[in-house]
Amino acid sequence: MTRMSVARAVAIAAMGALLLAGCATHAPEAQRGLAKVFSVGDCVSIPSEAPATLSAHEVPCSADPSYTVGAVADASGSCPSNEYQHLPTTSADPATSRLCLVPNLVADHCYVMDMPIGMLQLANCAERGQEGLLVQVTQRLDVRDQRACPSAAGRYAWPYPSPPRTYCTLTIF
Repeated sequence: MTRMSVARAVAIAAMGALLLAGCATHAPEAQRGLAKVFSVGDCVSIPSEAPATLSAHEVPCSADPSYTVGAVADASGSCPSNEYQHLPTTSADPATSRLCLVPNLVADHCYVMDMPIGMLQLANCAERGQEGLLVQVTQRLDVRDQRACPSAAGRYAWPYPSPPRTYCTLTIF
C-alpha cells in the first residue's frame, strides 16, 4: 500500500469511529425524544378501544372527554391522592401509567365508564343498552368539595385535588 492509501484508510477508519461514537452518544437522547412526556396541566385522551396497552395522547383541553394531568406518580407508582384516576402498569404503557388524571368533562353530557379501569367515553344519555356504567355530569365545579353536590340516591360527587374540580353526577344506568 502506498503512503497515500494508508493515510486514506486511516482517515476513513477514524471518521467511521467518530461517526459511531457520535451515534452512540446521541442514541439515548434520540430514545428520550421518542418517549412520551406529559406535564402537569397537559390534557390527554386515552382511547378505551385501544389494543391491550392503553396509551395517552396529548389533545386540546376542549376535547370531550379528555383528562387533565393533575400530578405524576412517584417512584413507587403512587399518585398523591386516591381521588385521581390512575391506570395500572398492566393496562397502560409506562408514560401513561405514571399519570394521575382528572377527568375533563362537560356539564349535561353523559359518559359510559368502562369497568374495571374506569375510562370514560362520551355517550348518548338516552341509550341505556351500553356496556359499562352510564352517568350524567349534572354540574362541573372548579373546587374540590365532596359536599358541593346534592345528596340523593344515584347522585355522587367526584372531587379531585389538582386542578381543583368536582363533578356532580347522576347514575342513569
